[in-house]
Amino acid sequence: MSVIPKDFLPPADYLPQTVKLIPGLDYPQRLNLAEVLLDRNLAQRGDKTAVLYEDQRISYAELQARVNRCANALRELGVGKNDRVMLRSPNHPEYLVWNFACWRIGAIPVLVNHLNRAEEVAYKANDSQATAMLVHEAAYEQAALARPHCASLKHLILLGEPREGALNYQELVSVQPAEAASEDTSRDDYGRLIYSSGTTGMPKGILMTLGGLLSVADTHGRHVLGIREDDVLGGHPYFTFAFGSVNFTIYPWRFGASVSIIGAFKPEEQFRLVEKHRISLLFCVPTAFRMMLSVEGAEKQYDLRSLRLCQSAGEWLSDATALEWKRRMGTVILDSLGSGDLNYWLSTYQGMAEDKYGSSGVSVPGYENLVVDENFQEAPPGTMGELIVRGPVGQTYWRRPEKQVEGVCPLDSPFRGWNRPGLLFVRDQDGFFWYKSRSDDMIVTSGYKIPAGEVEGALNNHPAVLESAVVDTPDPERSSLIKAFVVLNPGYQPSAELIKQLQDFVKQNIEPYKYPRLIEFRRAEELPRTATGKIQRRILRERERQQAKEG
Repeated sequence: MSVIPKDFLPPADYLPQTVKLIPGLDYPQRLNLAEVLLDRNLAQRGDKTAVLYEDQRISYAELQARVNRCANALRELGVGKNDRVMLRSPNHPEYLVWNFACWRIGAIPVLVNHLNRAEEVAYKANDSQATAMLVHEAAYEQAALARPHCASLKHLILLGEPREGALNYQELVSVQPAEAASEDTSRDDYGRLIYSSGTTGMPKGILMTLGGLLSVADTHGRHVLGIREDDVLGGHPYFTFAFGSVNFTIYPWRFGASVSIIGAFKPEEQFRLVEKHRISLLFCVPTAFRMMLSVEGAEKQYDLRSLRLCQSAGEWLSDATALEWKRRMGTVILDSLGSGDLNYWLSTYQGMAEDKYGSSGVSVPGYENLVVDENFQEAPPGTMGELIVRGPVGQTYWRRPEKQVEGVCPLDSPFRGWNRPGLLFVRDQDGFFWYKSRSDDMIVTSGYKIPAGEVEGALNNHPAVLESAVVDTPDPERSSLIKAFVVLNPGYQPSAELIKQLQDFVKQNIEPYKYPRLIEFRRAEELPRTATGKIQRRILRERERQQAKEG
């Protein structure tokens, strides 16, 4: 068993305040997630299909046996409690096995996107001081390039064809028994280390306890999505992304449901799997839902009767997308705001009035949200301010004390210990929260403070727009101008006329002075992105400043 160095953990004075605002969140002190989420299903559901992948059907009993073999193999290599184990794979059944195996032995899974390049893999390996990496052959090349630069990494374990310098996963697990003892772990032990997407700087490690991970199922999963035993959960979010990590590695097993895995997202393929696997809960980012809506006649081509509910996360969901999906597909998309730090804390809900579409909804049961001014006084309804949050979990950063200080309200404020996600919101008279921007995406032009996210929201409601990113660009007269980078939906072509249409559309939907004076059309692949697909607005801003310097 390894001991986590004290200076790797947050300073005690700046730990977030956690509260249990609803029943069902008082977990026993001893808590092993492999037992709670997997083993407890075996008595009643051992033969039930747990995972659907291509033509495979993996039962709960088979999944448990694979988990135990992996756990035994890791133990034999000397991996134990509190050791960090990097998981690097596209969405694949064995990733679920690896994650559960880590929980079984008390190791901490370190989630590493399979698209990360070698430099970022090495950074995360060294920052986490991981002792082992489990890697799928599709993501092996960059892992192999990173390995010589990873001082603490003892074992590189490869799922796939044998390679020199890597342990072969199939060989390791084939000789292991299908039973394994569970490590004695606590609800306060750490169960995941995930890295931020890096939209505003270097990725930071985010810790979550075992109890905190379980709480997301008993707040959002239970009270917002209403997950049932007969549900099949599907969608494209990577298991290494906070969205996919929660919705696929925690939710199904808490409720005895099943998971449908898509190898690589294409709109037609996702529709096909809804029909083939009878997906009832579909999880996608807003851009993916818009791409699916661009498939003409999809609601007639595919049998979508199994769908009972959809959920979006990762980016703000426009009301136009939500309304068109409901009209054409006959199901509601819930827009849930979450992160690797806080799980889900705001969400829309079924039965909500359509005039609230486009909002981020209300507090998820178990959470409390407030909008405050610069003096940390609660802002009146209709006034933009900073969102602060508290609930059963809190923002807890690995080896980043300066970020920990920034992540909670000041010690002398009325809301000491509340979390600061860095978002600007307006709360309306009915208690609904409306997203305006990230705190660091505020644009100042001609003396006005304009939230970039609000401009993006207006643009994304236009039928021609697939997605957009709004930043400021230097201007000698106004100090800066609002500039929008726009990706068009299929069937639309860039033109001066379309620029004018988009500008007029924004003026009609938000205050006219907030319209983008400059619009640049780009293909989706031309925009800088994180490994999870989020547009890196920071890089766009830096490019604009550099171009201005160069004249």
